[in-house]
Amino acid sequence: MNLSRDRLLGSAFITPQTALGWALVTAASLAGVLLPIQVRAAGDPAAGRKVYAARCLGCHGDLKTASTFGPNLTGIVGRKAGTGESGVHSRALLESGITWNEASLRKFLAGPTRQVPGTNMPVDVPDPQQIEDVVAYLRTLR
Repeated sequence: MNLSRDRLLGSAFITPQTALGWALVTAASLAGVLLPIQVRAAGDPAAGRKVYAARCLGCHGDLKTASTFGPNLTGIVGRKAGTGESGVHSRALLESGITWNEASLRKFLAGPTRQVPGTNMPVDVPDPQQIEDVVAYLRTLR
């Protein structure tokens, strides 16, 4: 062991090779943390339409007709929560003060009942990329 080259950390000696290994593991861990931020860069409206068909269509309808349960989501971006023309709206959403934009939609889709306790919407979208895709799709609905 070369004490002039090795570093003392607590009671253990750390060699440059060990320090490099720790740095690589730390960088890999940070990449795992930062990747979801990179996912947020771009949603795919076509993929969002598929997620909508699988997770949202049952309650919110086909966007061309009034829904009998969840509100129609045409024009959702920029609308005050709980004010759509069709569907059932919870008092919690109406009183939430939310105006739907990309950020508020992301938070709501990730956990509707955490974001607005008392909402009628029990379905979340747990996958960050799917959230981005659905938000991109909803932006196209005018």
